[in-house]
Amino acid sequence: MSLSTRFTYLCLLLSSLILLGCEGGIRGMSNQELAAKREACIQGNPTSPGKVTACENIRKECERRRKEGNFAC
Repeated sequence: MSLSTRFTYLCLLLSSLILLGCEGGIRGMSNQELAAKREACIQGNPTSPGKVTACENIRKECERRRKEGNFAC
């Protein structure tokens, strides 16, 4: 495996870990902000790994709130 490939994998791993660490911040978002971010994910259809992970975390938070009876997004 080349050095540049290793570096790319390392960057992807670190960005994923950083975004997972930010998930706690998602829980603190208002319903309006979360709904707006979800809509941006749907319309933007992200392809970069970091944005895909962030949008997946937003989707999971929407589902978590929905299970609690909060249908904001």
